[in-house]
Amino acid sequence: MDGLESANAAARIAGPSGDFSRIPYHLYTDQSVFDLEQERIFRGPTWNYLGFETEVGEPGDYITGYVGTTPYVLTRDKDGALHAFVNRCAHRGVAVVRELRGNARNFTCIYHQWCYALNGDLIGVPMMKGMRGVGGYPEDFQVADHGLTRLRLATFSGIVFGTFSDETPPLEDYLGPAICARLKTVCGRPIKVTGYHRHTMRANWKLFVENTRDMYHAPMLHPFVSVFEIADAAMQATMEMSHRGGLNSILSGYKPTDADGGRPPPRQGKRIPLEEPDVAIGVPEFPDGLAISIISIFPSCLFTLPGNTFSVRQIRPKGVDEVETLYTWYAFEDDDDEMAERRRMQNNMFGPAGYVAMEDAEAMELIQQRISDAALEGRSLLEFGGRGTEDRIDHMLSEGALRAFWKGYCDIMGIEPGPAGAA
Repeated sequence: MDGLESANAAARIAGPSGDFSRIPYHLYTDQSVFDLEQERIFRGPTWNYLGFETEVGEPGDYITGYVGTTPYVLTRDKDGALHAFVNRCAHRGVAVVRELRGNARNFTCIYHQWCYALNGDLIGVPMMKGMRGVGGYPEDFQVADHGLTRLRLATFSGIVFGTFSDETPPLEDYLGPAICARLKTVCGRPIKVTGYHRHTMRANWKLFVENTRDMYHAPMLHPFVSVFEIADAAMQATMEMSHRGGLNSILSGYKPTDADGGRPPPRQGKRIPLEEPDVAIGVPEFPDGLAISIISIFPSCLFTLPGNTFSVRQIRPKGVDEVETLYTWYAFEDDDDEMAERRRMQNNMFGPAGYVAMEDAEAMELIQQRISDAALEGRSLLEFGGRGTEDRIDHMLSEGALRAFWKGYCDIMGIEPGPAGAA
């Protein structure tokens, strides 16, 4: 849709209350809202996580993924330059690259054999002049006019981001200084990717984003977290929100250290001791007892560090009521064998069968099921910890980070909030 149609579509959407404590359920269930999100958010002025530079470390390497519902290919050409383009043939719309990752000299569409270079340029069209005097393309057909749609790229600390918009601000301005500093910490040494998996949930993608900003649910929903003292509601924690009212955020959870700089061991549970303690017990890696770090970069990813396990979760909205998260697990090249095994064990907390993530998925799907009946109007209530938004919260007992997300969401979507505290 054009700019006027887009503005009119946004104007027709009933928004949250002015203090962002009431969120109408139709924002999670309406197809027209979902369609507008693809235009204004995922194809709009945002930076989207595409992958690590090390995943395309050699000439010809490529990986595939999605920005919202739009498929992309990230490549490295023979001169070492990075490129990203939409994975859709300029001829008839077929997926040009069909593997998740690999190495190639070029890419050829299976349907009519249009061939593309590693940067997305069209470099070959069979029978362009026809055969035996018939067929072929018009005289004014130019190969250079039919390359694949490209994304603008930027990198930070070995991470590749892409955007479809020329209006997106410089990457470091978009991330903000706090997130840049934290990314330099959790991606501050040479990285190696250790694995992938995917998790599909029957829920709107914004429920997933909300869940990652709602810290006080963890000790209640996840017995594993509280029994083994991975996190608790009373632990020292901060949440910092930045960029357009809170679209990007950082959660930092801290545990006290003992006199020698180590962390007191978890109690192991009085009734449920772990046969393999490394599943839950982390060792200090970062200053000040940092034990949990969740970096939320709007709209498409989370960098998570609970204990000693590192992952990036890439958000892929597949439909108004379906979201897929792609986990990319990573470690540091200089990890010793003991740390590598500890990270591998702690990976079991997350993913489709994770000790923690299974319960999150169940909760989100239960929400989606109950709010999808259009005949039953309703709103989420986000008043825990107060109303309105803040730039920083120094504890875990608040929904302020969720309210900040909705403030930024309405801004970028062009949705006008309603009266404050409207019932």
